[in-house]
Amino acid sequence: MNSQRFYQWLCERLQRQPDHSDWPLGDLESQRAQLRPCDVLLVDGDSPLDRRLKVLTGSRFSRVLLYIGRPHEVADPALRSLLADYLPCRPDTQLVLDASLERGLCVRDLSNLHDLHLRVCRAQNLSEAECQDALRFAISRVGTGTQHTWSTLALLWLLPWRTLARHARRRLLNRWANDLLRAITGTAVGEAFAFIQFPVHPLVKEPGDAGTRLLRLQPRVFHAADFDHSPYFDVIKAPYLLDKVPTGFGALPWKGNAGALAPEQRKRHLSVVDG
Repeated sequence: MNSQRFYQWLCERLQRQPDHSDWPLGDLESQRAQLRPCDVLLVDGDSPLDRRLKVLTGSRFSRVLLYIGRPHEVADPALRSLLADYLPCRPDTQLVLDASLERGLCVRDLSNLHDLHLRVCRAQNLSEAECQDALRFAISRVGTGTQHTWSTLALLWLLPWRTLARHARRRLLNRWANDLLRAITGTAVGEAFAFIQFPVHPLVKEPGDAGTRLLRLQPRVFHAADFDHSPYFDVIKAPYLLDKVPTGFGALPWKGNAGALAPEQRKRHLSVVDG
């Protein structure tokens, strides 16, 4: 096995999601109906890479994706043509901007995120033109981090990140992250919003006088916690059976509490209810 094939095998192993018998915490079919172009998707994965990224960034979520939308929802014809070259697909396919160790920043089908826990974050009061500008910048970054390098794997796996304080992890990540690692953590998504002057995080400065200065903070590396904690992004929730809830959760056909289940059923996180 040559080094290239070994690198490919190792990347696939690090990114392999384990098989779970439990029900996921979110329903992709309900969430996909709520998505709008330029929404931010936070992924709570459980692969070895995802677990390492959570330790490294101190976030519950490991990766940041940008929802592009369906090809016809991209206003610029040149961008639509570019997306068709990156990923030939049906006109109704929902696309996301993702990153992997093998391909760097790439375009993927939203259906590939099935069975993953996703949190949808939406920028507040973003106009249609601003959404399109952010998408144009993000799509132009596709292909970043495509150079296969062992330094990323070494940075992720050889350093004892758990032994370091959280502020030390962030400082070292900002200093040592290369293009591939920055793409995986979601920096391209943060830079797309910075491109349209939309703040992900504020930086408040209190000078000596009575006034206060509010500045946009643009770190070198963005990650999931930046969007999850941002005051300028709303969390969009899509509960189970969304189309069957006319007056709130009280209208759902609940069948008692989880404590009433048989012992072998209690291992599951959620239990299906009858209609």
